[in-house]
Amino acid sequence: MFDDHEVTVEQEINDTSAGRPHVLLLGAGASKAALPAGDKHGRPVPLLRDVAEDLNLVDLFPKILKDLAKEDFEAAYSRLHSEGSSEALNKIDILVRGYFSDLELPDTPNLYDIVNMSLRSKDVILTFNWDPFLLQSRIRLAKLGLTTSFPQLFFLHGNVMVGFCEKDATSGLVGRPCSRCNQPFSPSKLLYPVENKDYQSDSFIKREWEAAHHYLKGCLMFTAFGYSAPTTDKEAIELLKDGWGDIEDRAMEQTEVINRPGADKNALRETWDPFIHTHHYDILESFYDSFIAKHPRRSIEAYWNQYWEARFISDNPVPQNFASFDELAAWYKPLTDAE
Repeated sequence: MFDDHEVTVEQEINDTSAGRPHVLLLGAGASKAALPAGDKHGRPVPLLRDVAEDLNLVDLFPKILKDLAKEDFEAAYSRLHSEGSSEALNKIDILVRGYFSDLELPDTPNLYDIVNMSLRSKDVILTFNWDPFLLQSRIRLAKLGLTTSFPQLFFLHGNVMVGFCEKDATSGLVGRPCSRCNQPFSPSKLLYPVENKDYQSDSFIKREWEAAHHYLKGCLMFTAFGYSAPTTDKEAIELLKDGWGDIEDRAMEQTEVINRPGADKNALRETWDPFIHTHHYDILESFYDSFIAKHPRRSIEAYWNQYWEARFISDNPVPQNFASFDELAAWYKPLTDAE
């Protein structure tokens, strides 16, 4: 018999009662963690601040901005934008889009596959990343038929694979036809000047942020993975705060921050302070320490049992290294079958 004060792994697997979403926010650090040695072909996955050097864009900036471009690509791009250097801006946009569009996931299961498989359709992934990894993973997992219940995806800074139809306000893969007007989806915008990231002027980005606001307001758990909330991204951070709302109204919600090993935890705690109510937070060094990885597809049920019902729960940690997609499918099967 099961103890009413304990929740076994079997009980957790069979419990799909949660309705409130888990919101996962991804930054470039997530792609670095997923592909520390680069993509399928060994191409490095740059952090945003390092884009100018990693993509050999420094010489496209005037001499006065070269040093800044090496230290903070977004800040240098913003300065260049304010000077109205359209030719250089166009070249940078083409090169950035081209580089990120060519990146590919390895053929074996990757951290992004685990991220996609560890959340359900009620859950949400918000991403700042231009790279195609999240969608490449989603497409191959869907083709394998492992589940039809994937988390919803929203691209807060655009994405090289995501296009938009202005006429019908719908999105899809770049170049594919809109289901309503049959015109190809236009590429989403990637680069914005940091001093004025006017997310309201771009129809696609505006829609993505409206969705982010809605789901942040309703979520029970919020996990930020590989996003340092840079001070240069003031408008994005304010929009996130607005969605989360007053921390005094989030007395039982849980916040997790996953950053690189060895990061200053006190500094991270201060950065994410507007999202933390008293002790309801964790600063983690690995995705595999998170509620999502320890309780895949059941993170909200597990959190509810532990913190609201005061029951002892057992972890059901997802393996870190699947040898094949068959192995991945077999591991997740009890969870997807219960749904």
